[in-house]
This record gives sequence, C-alpha cells and structure tokens, in this order.
Amino acid sequence: MDVQPTTPKSVNLMKKIIWGVLIALGIIVVLYILAVIYSSFRGSSVSTSNYYGETGMESGFAQEVGLGTTASLGDMFSAPKLMRDEAVTPPTAPIPTAPIDQKIIKNGSLDITVDEVEQIVSKITNETSALSGFVQNSSVTEGRNGQKYASLVIRVPVKNFDTAISRIKGMAKVVNREDVNGREVTEEYVDLQASLTHNLAVEAQYLELLKRAQKVEEIIAVREKLDQVQAEIESLKGRMRYLDNQTEMSTISISITSEIKITLPADKWQPWEIVKEAVKKLIVSMQNFVNFIIVLAFGLIALIPYLILILIVFLIAKLIYKKYKKPAKNL
Repeated sequence: MDVQPTTPKSVNLMKKIIWGVLIALGIIVVLYILAVIYSSFRGSSVSTSNYYGETGMESGFAQEVGLGTTASLGDMFSAPKLMRDEAVTPPTAPIPTAPIDQKIIKNGSLDITVDEVEQIVSKITNETSALSGFVQNSSVTEGRNGQKYASLVIRVPVKNFDTAISRIKGMAKVVNREDVNGREVTEEYVDLQASLTHNLAVEAQYLELLKRAQKVEEIIAVREKLDQVQAEIESLKGRMRYLDNQTEMSTISISITSEIKITLPADKWQPWEIVKEAVKKLIVSMQNFVNFIIVLAFGLIALIPYLILILIVFLIAKLIYKKYKKPAKNL
C-alpha cells in the first residue's frame, strides 16, 4: 500500500482545525467561569437579603457596629479570617475618661527592739484598727534563751501611712532599721484603662454580631473571638483591682525583738539531784563501752573463717613460688 505525500494545503487545514478547537475550548472555559461567578454572587446576595430583610438594612448594620459601608456580614462570614482580623474594628473617636489621681504603691518595714513583745503586738493591733487598717499576718516565737520575737504585716490606708510608722516607732525602745519606699503606677493604670475601654468596645461589637448570626459556623467563629476578648477584659480588670488595692492600702512589715534578759539562778539548789544525774550518765557511757567491746569480739570471731582461708591461699602461693624459683636459680 502506497503512502501519499502530505501537501501544504492539507497541513494548513490541520493547523486551522487545531486552532479552532483550542479557541472554542478557551471560550467554553471562560463562559463557565463567568457563569460560576455570577451564580455565586447571586446566591450570596439572595441569602444576605433574606437574612436581613433588605440590602439597605445590611449596610446599616455594618455602619452600626463600625464595619464601614463596604463590608457586610455576609462577606465577613464567607471570609472568617477577614472577620477575625479586620472586620471588627474599635471606634476611632477618642472616648472621654475621668481624670485619674496619682497612684503610688507605698510600702514600709521596721525592725524594733522592745521590752515586752506581747504587749507591743497588742498595741500595734489596736493602733492599726484605730487607723482603719487591719493585721494581715502575725506570729510570736520564743528562743531557748527566753528572748521573744514577733513578726507582723499590717495594712493601713495610704493617708495614714506616715502616722502608723510614727506611732510604731514611738513604741520601740530601739529602732534597728526603717525602710520606706514608693512605686508610682499611674502610667500603667492609664494604659490598663485605655486597653479596657478598647476591649469593651470590641466586645460590644461581637455581642451584636452574635445576636445576628444564624449558621453554626458563624456562631462558632464569633464566639471564639468573643471569648478571647472577654478573657482579656477579665485580665485587665483583675490587674486594675490589684493596683487599686495596693495604692489605697499601704503595707508595713514589722519585726519585733525583745531585749536579752539575764536570768538569775533558781531559788532551790539541789546538788544531790545533779550527782544522781551525773552517775546516771556515767553508767550509760560504761554500758555503751561494754556493748562496743562485745560487738567487736563477736565481729572478730565471725572473721576467723575468712582469715583461715586467706592464710591457706597465702601458703599455697608461697609454695608455688618457691617451687618455680629453685629451677630458675639452677639455670
């Protein structure tokens, strides 16, 4: 069977057919993409319109919660990342806040020496109550030499701090050490208040979004972000409460020591009791010595078999050494 040669006309025809097929496929793909985009856009518009009742309400809600006129709730839930990171924005207008007084954490410590520790502890407790304060910690101990020690931590209002220090020093016989220090936290408190205001505004927006959400994925997405904001709010409030407490009530730590007293001998001297105690200790020491001798003797007896075994091994080794040493000398 003969193969006919390909003519230039047939080659051009084949190229035209191939290009026509490629162009037709490209047109079909473009039309398909446009149809998908159109159906998706129409479905989104219908669902959003049904959700809010009308398109104008959606735009009004976006402006109401501070999302801007170009962002919609439907767009937010179709793009969770945009909702989490960009959609909810706090109000940019400054929120007026009440002026904050200067906040200073004031602490002090005293180390004093007194005559009667219990009496001074009672006086300090009474003075603390009189100054609208309270005793936070208190302990009293006594050493072997009869010297007594006490440790107290009291809290008094800042306005009464200097008065409390002065009165406690007046009770002391000797003031061994006095430390007073203050730390200003006004700037930190202002920053905390600004952060709290910011997070409260964001929380209000997410609460509004949670009311409008209907789909499970929408509720979960908003709830997750809302929990994070509320946790941050509680943390800020806790820190502010701590600073309020520390700046309203000052802390004073007090170490109290009694003077060393020289104790006189007992009224009744009992030498016979001392002799009996000395004899008792002597007998006990002799008993311990005899016990040691007994234990040592039985220990040595227990070692006899081992000593015999070591002696036998030594004698055998010595005989072997002599036996091999004599031939060596003969050589």
